[in-house]
Amino acid sequence: MKKTCFIILAVLLAAMVAACGSVPTAAQPSAPANANTPPWFDDFPPEDVLWGIGTAKQSSESMSMTTAEARGRVALARQLNNKVQAMFTDYNLDAGVAGSQANASLQEDVSRSITNIDLSGARPIKRWKAPDGTYWYLVEFKKSDAKAAVAGILGNQEAAFAQFKAKQALDLLDAQLAKSEKPIAVNE
Repeated sequence: MKKTCFIILAVLLAAMVAACGSVPTAAQPSAPANANTPPWFDDFPPEDVLWGIGTAKQSSESMSMTTAEARGRVALARQLNNKVQAMFTDYNLDAGVAGSQANASLQEDVSRSITNIDLSGARPIKRWKAPDGTYWYLVEFKKSDAKAAVAGILGNQEAAFAQFKAKQALDLLDAQLAKSEKPIAVNE
């Protein structure tokens, strides 16, 4: 038994030494997932930009390109401004008497994603057509432009809140004045 353990330990030790002494191979660039994805698919954007990727395979090349570019812009917009509304309903009904029961079950999952932002300055920087005819667009948006767009949204929200608070204060003032302006009864 001791001899078997010693042999196994010696083999493991030899394998570890051999692994440490191997020559490292040159790093190979990662290949795309398949022939229908562009070579830049797994790349990350530089620090100062955001990227959106859009794809489309429509009945015409023109419509494919237009749709892919638009989808790339939508992917960008969702990174900057996205309101998600969601609802999940789970309904279960069990009716009848013992031995002859009926069961009904219903699940419903509904969600909606709403994006509304100005992407002025976003532009396609790469286009690629896959062998299967799918067009891929890489749309770029500078972070400085993105900050300005988001600041515009926040500014609009702040202005709307200020208007709301001003109207609320004026309504309160009107209510107080209405209380104090009750006609004074005059005894003749």
